[in-house]
Amino acid sequence: MIDRQASDIQRSGTMLALQQARAYVTGAESAVKTGLYLDWESNPDIDHAAEEWNQERMFPLSPGTAYISIKDAQGRFNLNWLSKGANNREVQKVRFRNLLNELGLDVALADLTARWMDEESQEDDRYQSMEPPYRAAYRVCSHTSEMMLIEGFDAQTYRSLEGYIACLPVAAQLNVNTASAVVLSALDDELSLSSAQAIVAARGEEGFADVGTFWSLPEVEPFTRRSANRGSNRDNNNDSNDNESGNNDENDESAATGRWDETDFSVKSEYFESFIRVDLGDRIATAEVLIHRSPGSGKMNTLYRDYSRREVRHESPVAGSNTDPALNDGSGLN
Repeated sequence: MIDRQASDIQRSGTMLALQQARAYVTGAESAVKTGLYLDWESNPDIDHAAEEWNQERMFPLSPGTAYISIKDAQGRFNLNWLSKGANNREVQKVRFRNLLNELGLDVALADLTARWMDEESQEDDRYQSMEPPYRAAYRVCSHTSEMMLIEGFDAQTYRSLEGYIACLPVAAQLNVNTASAVVLSALDDELSLSSAQAIVAARGEEGFADVGTFWSLPEVEPFTRRSANRGSNRDNNNDSNDNESGNNDENDESAATGRWDETDFSVKSEYFESFIRVDLGDRIATAEVLIHRSPGSGKMNTLYRDYSRREVRHESPVAGSNTDPALNDGSGLN
């Protein structure tokens, strides 16, 4: 009986410590929202990588420590750009293929991901033949971990990719003020990593004031000019092309290559991902939180809260990029 009471006391103490750590996590989440609101209040029109919210921080507790990391989810490739209702879908598929290629991953995953979301792809036979059987999603993703269900994805592939991807509403734009050089270089087959790094450097300490500034950069302008010329030619020859091919450019991946649309980009963000870790000695609580900040009012809304996440998402190393260990001291939250 005494042993059972001792066990109950120990269990109660463990639960109390975990609840305390979770309470600190909740408090840290509130602090994140306050910081993001103050950032919006200061300047609702621009979000850039040099702002204070984009710094990992450590706060002392009594006892213990809290770690907070905030990342701009709109600085990543939004997987839902591959869904059927997305604007510029074929272009985005090419860009995702470029990203996979840069990371040394199988580029076929781009098409498999798009088919996973598209009911017309009729992928059920593929997945129902697996053990255990299941059906394709046929909808947009709500969390990047869903990619683990797609044929070809495994834990190592997902871990290599997770720091570069997000699952956001289809209409979310890529923030060129926070996107990494790796993500930017995936925008076009001919945009080199060194050119993408020059774009990042051109942001400076204030970021681009508008998309037009980004659009006119010497590293970007050749692609936007080519896209404009292509659009003009397409308008002039649309009828004859349709008659000859039976398909328009929207469904033609070869035509999609290199086509840029200014509405795909932004210099401000609505969606932010925060990782929180509270360490109370022998008790640790963590959470990954996706927060939406209203562009009109600054109001915050938590879209998901994942207590199973144990570490912040890292961008896996790419040779020659800022994620290359040879070019980075490796500091950051683990």
